[in-house]
Order: sequence, then structure tokens, then C-alpha cells
Amino acid sequence: MISITPEHRCSSMLALQDIPGVGSSLADRLSRTLGSEDAVIEALDRGDVASLTAVEGLSANRAIRLIKAARGSDPDICRSGEGDALHRRILESIAEGASNSAAKERIQLLGPHPRTEREQIVANRRRIEEAMDFILKHPSKSEEWQTLTSGLSRIQRGNGRLDRVVVVPSQEVANSVEGLESRCRIIVRDEKETWKDYAVFNTVTWIGEGGPRDPPPGWIALPSITRIDQAVPEISIEWFHENHSSIESIVSISSYDWGSHSLSDSILTLVEPLNGLRELTEVLGSEGGDLSSLEAIKDGLWAEIKTIEGSVNDAIVASTSDANLSLDGEEVLSFYADADGLNRRIQAAVATGIEQAVQDGRNKLDIYLNDVSIRIPHDWVDSDYPFIVRRRAVEDIESALDAAIIAAKGEDLIRNSREASRLFEDCRLAILGLTEIEMWMAVARWAISNRCVMPEIVSKESGFRLDEARHLLLDVDPTPITYGLGSVAAEGDLDRLALLTGANSGGKTTLLETVAMCVLLAHAGLPIPAAKGRVALVDELHMLAKVSGTQSAGALERTLIRLADVFTSPSVKLVLADELEAITEPGAAARILSGLLEAAMSNPSSSVVLVTHIGDQIQSRSGANLRIDGIEARGLDENLELIVDRTPKRGLLARSTPELIVRRLAARSQGSASELFNQLADRFTD
Repeated sequence: MISITPEHRCSSMLALQDIPGVGSSLADRLSRTLGSEDAVIEALDRGDVASLTAVEGLSANRAIRLIKAARGSDPDICRSGEGDALHRRILESIAEGASNSAAKERIQLLGPHPRTEREQIVANRRRIEEAMDFILKHPSKSEEWQTLTSGLSRIQRGNGRLDRVVVVPSQEVANSVEGLESRCRIIVRDEKETWKDYAVFNTVTWIGEGGPRDPPPGWIALPSITRIDQAVPEISIEWFHENHSSIESIVSISSYDWGSHSLSDSILTLVEPLNGLRELTEVLGSEGGDLSSLEAIKDGLWAEIKTIEGSVNDAIVASTSDANLSLDGEEVLSFYADADGLNRRIQAAVATGIEQAVQDGRNKLDIYLNDVSIRIPHDWVDSDYPFIVRRRAVEDIESALDAAIIAAKGEDLIRNSREASRLFEDCRLAILGLTEIEMWMAVARWAISNRCVMPEIVSKESGFRLDEARHLLLDVDPTPITYGLGSVAAEGDLDRLALLTGANSGGKTTLLETVAMCVLLAHAGLPIPAAKGRVALVDELHMLAKVSGTQSAGALERTLIRLADVFTSPSVKLVLADELEAITEPGAAARILSGLLEAAMSNPSSSVVLVTHIGDQIQSRSGANLRIDGIEARGLDENLELIVDRTPKRGLLARSTPELIVRRLAARSQGSASELFNQLADRFTD
């Protein structure tokens, strides 16, 4: 089975309420929805977002947090809100190309693993490289895959009440069927009761001794409960109805020729065990022949009776239209004295025609009921003329049809539930597995469309090297940058620390985010938006955002404690910090930052890029020869936009660009404001 989830993340002995964020209420809802606590643990272990979000009130984001909380030994490398937010934005961008919502949710689990999880990083890389290779070699099949998997969705589980009563011999047996009480009624019978005491219920499962030898229609008799779907077969049938869209997708996928490829083999491995699935979906999509016939006959019974009554009355009228009765004088006088005799004479004259019409009507009703083998009651006629069928007779026929329908439904239910139970687990695994393959395919499509490459990843070294890396989350076409740091970088970039200086709006923050993006993707085992890349794996990535405004004493103290923890911890880490000097006034900031950087450099496990406007002051306060890189603005173009080379130059202390900003404002402003900005611009020429 394909899985992005490291094996044995959650101990099978783990209690749900031991997981951070899971209280008694949520644990109860999880167990009820997924069927048992073991099923919940399995879903957490597999990273099964789809199953977890079937729980009422549990969003995909919260399900992901629960999965991560359950994997206490598997944190990602992000150690700041900025890093988490950037990675989420990247994954959301990738997920936009997924063919279904279940795959989109799975993509959110592709977190950046620490270097200790290199095996998982490599496994992810293999899956994506396989998917990319399949797309490039089989473009038409890849398009078909995207179409056919659009019907896959998160696994649904029914939670409504089922019309079945489970009668058990003891409370102990009732307690053994965890979660079943929420789906159907469970009754612990009295020792003196027999199965006949429960004959008032249409659908009953009798557990234990004393059950009917020949169960009535809708009944099931079992010696014990070994599987819930045997005791309540409606559950397995319901599951297939609830997941109809995904099942239809599986049927279509299994019918398609995916060619020769390792990914094709993975698809076949998931769908090959599902022989008979197409036939089951066809049966579940329409009622069985006998049941369908019975219900159609019942639905049309009263209309058929009215038709027969009309045809019989028409036949009687037609048969007597030419009838005549001749009486001589003596007969007239006798009937005058005996009116009943006249009636008998008249009835005799038309009796043959009426009897034939009524018999023809009975024959028609026999033909109507012929396919269901239901007999017409003997006393079915209420009136010969006008001909009326006895209402009680029709109700008796209707009751016989109801009994036959219940019996047919029971037979269909048992037969279909056996097949559904046989296919259930393989279908569930196929939905999860095919959804996961689509997740990899979505990442591969994103990587190919954005010209991404798989970076080289290394351990026991430091830093990164990015050639023509691009920031993919900008609203404009990104300018490629080439930059490196640490032992994996190019010659001349091997320092583990760099001060990045340069123009306002020159792209320093964008460069930090581009580096962070590539590092995060590399640690998730995903391709990076660059022409080439080399990344040293770390335990922690710290993105320290720009501080806005001088902080109060208390806030400054908290910030310094955090920075001290970041720069002095022994973890293997990469720190990307943006203008930390804003924490206090520039002179003090230079002293503080130079000391923090010296502490970082004494730790061989740290690599640091610090964006700053006071690089020269930090350098003068530092006892070390710090590397300073610069992004330099060369002027303004015809649209008054900065002309900037976004790739930093090594050994350049680039100045910020207040002069260029003031000149741009002077050109774009009007009136007194323009005059003021022109005066300010002149001051830069003094």
C-alpha cells in the first residue's frame, strides 16, 4: 500500500485523549463516526484526513493538526509562524491543481521533515519523480487520469439510524459491539422471551440460541457477532451508496489501460482485487429483478383493478345489448303475481354474458399477478353489476405483495451485503491509495508547469545553493536569483553567515522567502522552482520576520530571549532573519545583533542570513570578519521603477535607496508636495 505516512507513528496502545487537542467529547465523536477507537488510531497513523473530516465539526486543518499531534516524534522543521504560513501557501498553490478535494487535503500533509526523517524525504522524492516521469511519457493517459480521479472524494460513513433491531442474549454481548448502538436499536432479551415475541419487527437480527430455524423475511439468526456487517448488513450496503462517486471512479479507472509504467503497476495493485465491483454497483444502482417486478405490480395494483372493473362492465353491457325477453299473456299475469320470478327470468337471460365478463376480468388479474405467483381470493367480487372488486380482496393481494417484497429485499440485502463485505476493505484501500497517487500527480503537474527540479539533498553539511531560483507566490513574474551559503554552496559562498544589504524594495525580503520556499520544499521531498539546487538538511528553519517599530522594554526582553534561544541552541538549523535592528535604536541594535551573530558562528550547526540596513555598524561591532552581500539599485527606469539586480553581489555593502525613493516621489507628486520632494532630492547632491 502506498503511504506518505511513516510507519508506526501512533502506538496501537495510544489512548485518544492522550493526544494533545483531543478531549472526551471529540474522542467520543471520533469513535462513533469511525466505528471504534482503534479505527481512529489507524486513521491518525495513516494520515487519513478524509476519514477524520467525516467527523462532524472537524475541519481538514484541524484533522492535520491532530495527525501531527499524534506523531509526537515527527515535528516539521518550521520554528516560526512565518515559516508555517509560507509552507501552507506553497501547499495551497500546489493543491489548486489536484483533481479532487480529497487529494487537495492530502497535500496539506506534505510537511517539511527534519533531517532525521531523511528516509521519508527520499520516499516522497521517489513518488514525485515517478509521477513526473509518467506524465512526461504518457501525457494522454495523464489527462485521462485527472478526469477519472475527479470523482474520488473523502470516505463517507453513514451515521443515520437503521431500521433493524439487534436482539442479544446479554448486556456483555451488547457492550461488545462498540458504536453499533448509535446506528440501530439493541435489545437485551429476557430469558423467558422467545423469538416470536419480536415478530412485530420487520428486520431483526437474533444473536445466540433460540432463534427461528427458518427466519421470517427480513430476519437474520446468528450464533454470535463476529462481524458487525454480518449482524447489520445494511451498514456495508450503505457504505457503497455513501461512496458512490468514488466507487464509480474506481470502476472507470480499473477499466482503463494505463500502459507499462511503475505508476501503472501501483494503480493496478489497488484495483485488481476488486473483481465484481462493477456488477455490485450495477445491482446496487437498480433493484433486483424480482424486487423490481414486485414493487411495480404493487404500485400499479389499484389502477389495474379500476381498469378491470371498467372492462368487465363494458363487456357486460356489450353482451346484453342484443338481449330480448318475450312474454305471452299468461306469463305476464304470473310475473304480476310473482315479481321475484320476473327477476330470475331476467337474470337468466343475461347470466351467461355476465359470468363470461367476470371470468375474463379474473383472467386479466391472474395475468397481472402471474410473475409474482400470488393467488386471487375466491370471494373477490363485491357486485356482479355494476361490477365491483371486493376491497378486502385487493387489500389481501396487497398484503401478500408486501410480504413478498420484504422477503425479496431480505434476500437481496443478504446477497449484496456478502459481496459488499468482501469488497469493502479493498475498496477503502483503493480510494485512499488512488487519492494518494493523485496527490503525487498533482505535485508533479505543478512541478512540470513551473519548471521545477528535484534538488540534491545532503546531510552533515550546511547551507544551500540555488541557481535561478524563483518566488512562485508573487503577483508578478518572478526574477530568478542565484544565491548560496554554507559548505554546500559554490566556491566563494562557503561562509555560514551573510549580512544581506541593499535597496529598499530591492527584493531582500523576497530573496529570503525564495530561499525559505526552496528549503521547505526540499525538506518535504518536493521539487523546487529553480534551475538547480543543493540543500543541506536541517532540524530547524527559523524565519524571523521584520519587526515594525521600536519595542517596549517588556517586548524587547521577550524578543531577545527568543533570539538567544534561536542563535545558541545546538540544533542543526537555518536562520533567515529580516531587519531585526528595528527592535531598538540602531546603535544598540548593532551591538546586540553583532553579539548574537558571534554566538551563532560559534555554533557550527547554524547557518544565518540576516537582512539589514546597518551592516557596516554590525561589522564594526563584531570581532569576526562577516560576509556582507548587497542588492544594488542602479537608478530608475522610464516608469520610475527601481532598476535592481535581484541577485546579491558578494562583498558589497549596498546602500538603501532613500535618494531614489525621494526622486520618484518628486516626479510623481504635484504642487507643494512635489516642490518639497525636489528640495529633498537636491540635498543628496550636496
